[in-house]
Amino acid sequence: MKRFDYLKSNDSRVHAINCKSSGSTLSVGIFCSIAMDKNSCRISDENDSFMVELSDELFSKSNRVKAFNVNLAILKHEQVQLPPSI
Repeated sequence: MKRFDYLKSNDSRVHAINCKSSGSTLSVGIFCSIAMDKNSCRISDENDSFMVELSDELFSKSNRVKAFNVNLAILKHEQVQLPPSI
């Protein structure tokens, strides 16, 4: 299990706070999102990137969503590669 204080999407439409990854699940303490077109998104920090699927309760095309203690299905997890220092 790995912990993440804060993950967000590149467009800042999705925010996940106090997260834990375990297997194919990302447990999120506080989840916030702005209306979106797709039910999946990429959220990341400086070291890790997750493609996650949003359940029907967390996905809205027209409203903001705020939820607590939710589990997201991880579709893909990647470690972010930092450029080599010169």
